[in-house]
Amino acid sequence: MNERWLQQSVLVVDDERFVLKTTAYILQRLGFTNVLTAETGDAALRHIDSADPPVGLVLSDLNMPEMDGVELLRRFDEQGYRGDIVLFSGEDSQTLNMAESLARARKLSVLGSLAKPVQVEQLTALLNNHSEAAASAKPRAEQLVTAAMLEAAIKAGELEPWFQPKIDIASREPVGVEALARWPNSVVGPVFPDTFIPLAEKHCLIDPLTFALVKKVAEIADQWAGQGINLKVAINVSMDSLNELDFPNRIGELLQGHGGDAGAFQLEVTESRLMEDLVRPLDVLLRLRLKKIRFSIDDFGTGHSNLTQLRDLPFDELKLDRSYIQGAAENESTRAILESTVEMAKKLDKLIVAEGVETLEDWNRVEQLGCDQVQGYFTARPMPGDEIPNWVASWPEKRAELFGD
Repeated sequence: MNERWLQQSVLVVDDERFVLKTTAYILQRLGFTNVLTAETGDAALRHIDSADPPVGLVLSDLNMPEMDGVELLRRFDEQGYRGDIVLFSGEDSQTLNMAESLARARKLSVLGSLAKPVQVEQLTALLNNHSEAAASAKPRAEQLVTAAMLEAAIKAGELEPWFQPKIDIASREPVGVEALARWPNSVVGPVFPDTFIPLAEKHCLIDPLTFALVKKVAEIADQWAGQGINLKVAINVSMDSLNELDFPNRIGELLQGHGGDAGAFQLEVTESRLMEDLVRPLDVLLRLRLKKIRFSIDDFGTGHSNLTQLRDLPFDELKLDRSYIQGAAENESTRAILESTVEMAKKLDKLIVAEGVETLEDWNRVEQLGCDQVQGYFTARPMPGDEIPNWVASWPEKRAELFGD
């Protein structure tokens, strides 16, 4: 169990006293010593404001009189609560999923949702899964990183590319990798991309960051080629870079100048960053395509692409967001969206990559749907470039272990 929760207070919010007592009892059995209860939203907010030790975990019902759970989530956000939340309710699964999405849109940390009455096994599994993820994650340093620190790190070459393999479903062979930026800062600890990428975009550092990483990626790919390893390399780029008309020439010169083959690379742009006015980016993308550099839409399903954009953008690959892969097993609506998206991509003759494949069940699902490639912890975690050759050499043994070949 997450030690932080055990040291802080946990709050149960429900207008039914029996539910409060039984849920509090379950939490105490799980090792929580500071369990608070509230029958109303107002009482819950008072606990959030004054509890000692502070509330680190909230279990809240949705359907309550006066202030319901939806309003309570909004009030949590307004009050600045940044602990974790578990939703539980007698409502249907679609309502619970909508509430989770709304809470996450408010930047609240929602661990998941449970049906009422809360079952000890389900709650234990949910909390343990989150605890394992938290234990394996490196500490964040958002509040300590500045633009000046990032600029200095870029100039000093501190940022490094790590690589996560992509596996062809039909052959079960590695066919590519995605390059992922890593900043192993020695002062504040590892800094994650969701911290330093927005910082780079805000302070006009995204171009030097991108080119510094592309240079290293090209050099590493050239080393792999010298060892007989030829993998397609995907590199994430910002839409800010695709608004720079000289971007294609600079990328082309960099790849050629460092031994890279431009045709061995593709650029990934997150769908949520696609712009309504695509005239300037389309100019850049077409010129990149003339240099044989391909284009992929990453995290598809998280943005708002319209069919015209999907028709007109010169992309070759569509990467399905992990939320659709992992949610399709339990949610019929998610599964229907996933199936229709794959069918549409097939008709558009696009390569389909399923991200976030973490289990054999996930693999089998996307294989049945007709996806072309997978990327995720089931086959490989991200790793430094110098580990890729050994990983490739060990893949046949790993494949036999995963699939029983």
